Amino acid sequence: MKKIISFLIFICAFYGVSFANNISTSNIYITGQNAASDFSLINFNLTWDNSWRTSTNENNWDGAWVFIKFRKANSGNWQHATINYASPGDATACGHTAPSGSFIKTPSDGKGAFIYRSAAGSGTVNWSNIRLRWNYGADGVLDGDSVEIRLFAIEMVYCPQGNYNLGSGGTEYYHFRDGAVDTYYPVTSENAITCGNSSGNLWSDGGIYWFTGTLPAAFPKGYAAVWCMKYEVSQQQYIDFLNTIDYNKYINRNSYNSAYITGTHPNLIATYPERAMTYISCLDLLALLDWSALRPFTELEYEKIARGNNQMPVANEYAWGNTTITQVSNPTNAGTNTETWTVGNCNFTSLSEAIRCGALATATSNRTSSGASYYGVMELSGNVYEWAISAYDAIGRAYTGAHGDGYLAANGNHDAPNWSNTSGSGLSIRGGALNSNAGNCTVSDRTYGGYVNIQKTGSNMGGRGCRTGE
Repeated sequence: MKKIISFLIFICAFYGVSFANNISTSNIYITGQNAASDFSLINFNLTWDNSWRTSTNENNWDGAWVFIKFRKANSGNWQHATINYASPGDATACGHTAPSGSFIKTPSDGKGAFIYRSAAGSGTVNWSNIRLRWNYGADGVLDGDSVEIRLFAIEMVYCPQGNYNLGSGGTEYYHFRDGAVDTYYPVTSENAITCGNSSGNLWSDGGIYWFTGTLPAAFPKGYAAVWCMKYEVSQQQYIDFLNTIDYNKYINRNSYNSAYITGTHPNLIATYPERAMTYISCLDLLALLDWSALRPFTELEYEKIARGNNQMPVANEYAWGNTTITQVSNPTNAGTNTETWTVGNCNFTSLSEAIRCGALATATSNRTSSGASYYGVMELSGNVYEWAISAYDAIGRAYTGAHGDGYLAANGNHDAPNWSNTSGSGLSIRGGALNSNAGNCTVSDRTYGGYVNIQKTGSNMGGRGCRTGE
């Protein structure tokens, strides 16, 4: 029997995201080839700090989105590995091995797997001998081929299905509201929403960045469960992406500040790996998300992820649920993986650089001092602006929440359906950032809720992605 020969296994976690809680993978190798069914098992260990699962209050958990890239010997073309899926997507059905205390959930498209706690608990997880079944035959790999693989892990947060409120009843610019009364708007399903300035309709403050009509049922409204990246895209994460696409794609994705990245493709090096990545356009972010088999969130989902379900909004609140905000100052080890801040809970006005992903979360911090959302997602207010799909115009409203497939167009752009377009229509930026004012950092602020230049880059432009829960 011929075997797949793995002549090099390259261990590659998304370090900028991962350093915040030290996510890492190790002991990666391929075994268990079944030539008759064209599959093998990808084995690895996985660990990260400050993990949790709770059955009370938020009733949610964190986890890791794991996906794999491979290339054949003497090829520069990295491809996305197909992970086996069989209903209902658990380890037993899919032929995976989940260590004690863990649960593996494979989505139906087989683009990766979520790994998370199987029971309530908190602290460091350290799981050995995880096995994911790779259907290499579906990816065009033959039994005698030699391959190189790269395994990526991103910390994610599960935000469960539930009712929530858009807008806060506050004074945020162009906030969502009821059509007749300036109060928050309840979202109770993923059904279509009628938009207009009549009672019971969804409207915006002053009617700005909004129009009448229907927000279609397929447009993600935040009611359904979603996995959201725990942290903003880091410099190292963006570097890992660039180093695993070919040069012709890379040249259209290199709009970053050269002070942040050194070296030459495909051996680029991040100057400050743990800092949130800036100087990336929406096209850059969408390409990264497509390549990762994730997707952008909508501006409605942004508010749900920040505010939480069944929560009475606080007027003009930030992602941590109140109106307390203080600019960070007095850093320790700025720019390193141990960067912390002795004063403040948000980077929004005076700094010239983004801070480390998750830098405000410490062993003694609470939700306000760490800047965490209701579900434990970090830096949704401040640090860098969050690109989101807008519900403002027809292009944005055509978005259906389709996930990326792990592949890009030849020019390095995303090619997922209805993810906005090169004109910039269908976009918004939310959450405020360094060099913005405090008001921009409020959850319901829509100062940039409509048309935004999709090519825009700057020292405060970044973002993150999500994946629909299954």
